[in-house]
Amino acid sequence: MVHPPVINLMPATSSDQLRALDEVKDFALTDMDRGGDERWTYRMLEEPVVSEELKRVAEPRTSAAGTVDSVSFQPCKTWHYRSQDRHKVEEWALPGGGTWTYAAVFDGHMNHDCVDFVSTRFGPYLKSLLDASLRTCPSPSALPSLVSGLLRQALLHIDQILVSDFIGLFPRELDALRRVNPTHAKNRVNDKGGENSGYRKTARAFGGSTALVTLVDPRRRHLWVANVGDCVAVLAEQDRSGNWGSRVLNSIHNGSNPGELERIRAEHPGENDCAWNNRVLGFLAPTRALGDVWLKLPAAYAELVFRHLDADWLSPELMEPHVPRIRSPPYLSSTPDVYHLDLGVGAGTSGAPSQRALILCSDGLTDMYDGYTPQEMADEWTQVIGRALGSNTGPNSGRPKTHLALSLLREAIGGSDTQLVSRCLTVEMEERWMDDTTILVQRLP
Repeated sequence: MVHPPVINLMPATSSDQLRALDEVKDFALTDMDRGGDERWTYRMLEEPVVSEELKRVAEPRTSAAGTVDSVSFQPCKTWHYRSQDRHKVEEWALPGGGTWTYAAVFDGHMNHDCVDFVSTRFGPYLKSLLDASLRTCPSPSALPSLVSGLLRQALLHIDQILVSDFIGLFPRELDALRRVNPTHAKNRVNDKGGENSGYRKTARAFGGSTALVTLVDPRRRHLWVANVGDCVAVLAEQDRSGNWGSRVLNSIHNGSNPGELERIRAEHPGENDCAWNNRVLGFLAPTRALGDVWLKLPAAYAELVFRHLDADWLSPELMEPHVPRIRSPPYLSSTPDVYHLDLGVGAGTSGAPSQRALILCSDGLTDMYDGYTPQEMADEWTQVIGRALGSNTGPNSGRPKTHLALSLLREAIGGSDTQLVSRCLTVEMEERWMDDTTILVQRLP
C-alpha cells in the first residue's frame, strides 16, 4: 500500500499572526459606488505617498515655454484599457515674428489607430496652412476670420483623408462594391503590409477621435478654439478685485446637448432611431467626430467591408444591431465649431482681468462631475485654478509652482480625501473604472 506524502505545517505563532495582520492593515474593500454585492480590494496610501503615486501615474508635464501644464490619466494597468487620449502642446515660429502656441486634446474611441493618425497629422497640416497664409501679411483686422477658416479647413481635411483613404480600397460605385468577392474584401482590409496598408486605412477609418484645438497668437491678443466632439474648453478669469469667474468656450457635441440631438433629427426626418438613447444611431455618444466612417457612408460599407476586419478591438456583433438604421448617411458630423476671443478687450482698463487660464479637457474629467451643468463644472474648476495660482504668489512665491493640471485632477478624484484618491489609484480591477482623462491648463496674460 502506497501512503500519500504528508506535509506537516507548524501552527502560526502569535508573532506570525501579528505580522500577517500588519501586511494587510492598509487594505480595504470597495464597491466603487456601483452598488451590488461585488467588492474589490484597494490599498490605503498616506501622504506624501499618495501624491507621489498620483504624479507617477498621471505623468504631469509643463511645456518648454512654461505656460502649459498637462496630465493624461488612466490608472487601470490592463494593456487593453491603456489610454486612447492624446494631447499636443507646441510653440510655432511663423512669419510675422513671434511664437504661436498650439494646444490640443484628442479623445480616441474604438481603437488607437484613428486618434494616433489625427493627433500626428493635424498639427503639421495646420502649421503649414498658417505659414502660407501669414506670408501674405494679412491685416490685423483680417486675422480672426482668417485663422478661424484655417482651423475649420484643417479639421475637415483630416477627416476627408480618413474617408478617402478607406474608400480608395474598393470600387466607389455601390453596385460594384456589392460584387466584390467576400474573400477579396477580407484579404484587403486585413493586409498589414505597412503604415498605408489596407488594415491601417480601414482601422483608422473605423475608429474615431474628437478634437479640441486652440491657438494663441504671438501678441497674446487672440485666442481661437475649434471643437469636434465632447471635450471642453473653459476660460478662467480673475478680476481686479480678486474674484474668479469662468466661461465655457465651446458647445459640447454629444447626446447631453439637446441642440445636437435636434440637429440630427432634423437632418433625418422620419428616422426615429437616428438619435436613439442619446447616441448617434443608438451607438456613439459624440455627435461629431473625426473618423467613425461607417456612420458616414452607406450601410453597404458596414455590411460588406467593415464586418470582415479582424481586430481584437472589434466584434461584428457590436456593430450589426445598428447597421439596419443606416438609411440616409451621414449621421455623424465632422464639421467643427470655431470660436475666436479677443484677449485684448479691456486691456489697460479697470475691467481687465488680472489673471487668466485656459482649461482644456477630455470627457473623462466631465464624467467625474456627473449631475453638474457645464457652467457648474467650469465654476468648480476655476476655483481650483484660482487657489493654485494664489499659492504661487505672496511671500512664499519662491517655492516651486503648483502644477495646475495636476491640481484639477487631484480635486476631481478626491481632493484632500486620501481614501478616495487611494481607491482610484490602487483598486484591483481588471476592467477600467474611469474614463481616460486628459487636462491641459494654459496660463494666459
